[in-house]
Amino acid sequence: MRIIKNKTLIPVCSGILAIFWFFYGITHYGFWDELKGPMPGFVPSLIAMVLFLISVFGVIQSFREKDTKKTLESWTILLAAFITFGIVFLIGMIPALMVFVFVWLKFYEKTGWKNTFIILLVSFSIAYGVFVVWLEVPFPRGLLFESFVYL
Repeated sequence: MRIIKNKTLIPVCSGILAIFWFFYGITHYGFWDELKGPMPGFVPSLIAMVLFLISVFGVIQSFREKDTKKTLESWTILLAAFITFGIVFLIGMIPALMVFVFVWLKFYEKTGWKNTFIILLVSFSIAYGVFVVWLEVPFPRGLLFESFVYL
């Protein structure tokens, strides 16, 4: 019996997630409207298609490479992603991503305060402007935001 390597398993899981989000984006948010143009599912579906293609290439590439020894540091980004997904349910998608960008730049990349806030402001402006204002993507708002709405 052959053991599946991490370098194969991760692209396979990414490909499965890409397929799910592609169909979810089209069926729940819509892809294109003849009058209005792109709908909220347009960009997520495109990103899912690109992720699927990258996953296919990742699986192919994984068979060509030798498996390397894993250290704790090599799992940092995966751990950070899982923590960020957990925080999304508490404070919402956009604030959670801003916390992730801030923590990553300040503590992992050791970026200076000025550059951290510039990058944070630019990334927040792009994410909010494109996804929330223009495409009207209904991001998760989080338990804290939902509890304030009902007060």
